[in-house]
Amino acid sequence: MIATKTALVTGADRGFGLYMVRGLAEAGYRVYAGRVLPDYTLLDRLAETDPNVVPVWLDVSEEKDIEELRDRIARESGRLDILVSNAAHMGGDNPSELGGTRPIDFAMLEKDFCTNSMAAPVLTDRMLALLEKGEDRLLFYTSSEISSLRLMTRVGAMRYAQTKTALNLGVRMLFNELRPRGYRFRLYQPGGMKRMLPDGTLDQSRGSVDPMDSAAEALRQILTERMDEDRLALIDYHGRELSF
Repeated sequence: MIATKTALVTGADRGFGLYMVRGLAEAGYRVYAGRVLPDYTLLDRLAETDPNVVPVWLDVSEEKDIEELRDRIARESGRLDILVSNAAHMGGDNPSELGGTRPIDFAMLEKDFCTNSMAAPVLTDRMLALLEKGEDRLLFYTSSEISSLRLMTRVGAMRYAQTKTALNLGVRMLFNELRPRGYRFRLYQPGGMKRMLPDGTLDQSRGSVDPMDSAAEALRQILTERMDEDRLALIDYHGRELSF
C-alpha cells in the first residue's frame, strides 16, 4: 500500500541517510530518497522491496535539482510531512590544515558551504508550500559535534566545522520564523559514523558509530513528541543535549 504521508531525505545513498529512508518507510511514509553517488545502488535494492521508497537524483547544491523535485512531489503526493536535510560534502582528502602540504582550497570551501550550510534554508524555502499542506511539519537537520563553538577543541577539519556551525545558525533562523507557525525542529548530532561502502558493508578503519544505531535514535527523536518543542536543542545519538 502506498503511504499517504510523505517524507524527503537528502544524502540517502548510504549509511545514516539510507537507514533514515528505511525507517521512515517502515513507519508509514512515502519517502523520496535523494541520491548523488552513482557508484551506490543500495537505494535501488531497498526500493525493490518497499514501494514507499522513491529514489530520486538530488544534488542539494543545485537549485534546479531542488525545484524539479519539489514539482515532482507536488504532482505525485501533493504534500510533504517530514523534511530530513542530511546531505553533506566532506571535502575530499584535503585536510584543511593551516600550513599543510596542500593549501586550504577556497573552491572546496565554497562547495562545502553550498552543500552543508546554504542548502538547508534553500531546501526548506522551496519545499515550504508542500510542508504547509502536510500534517507533521517536522524539520530535521543533521549537524555535527564539531559545529559547537563551545565544544570545539580540535585542530584541522576547519572547512567542515565552519559549514556545520553556519548550518546551526541557519536552523536557528528557520526556527525563529517557523516554530510560531507550528513547525517542529530536530537538530541532530549523529556521531563519528563508520562509512558504508557500495556493497553495504562498513569501513571499520575510521569512525566508531554504526550508522544504523545512530539512525535509530534519530528516528526515535523524529517520531516522538518532545515536551519542549518551543526550544531549539542540539541532541546527539545518545539522546544527550549538547551546547552549541
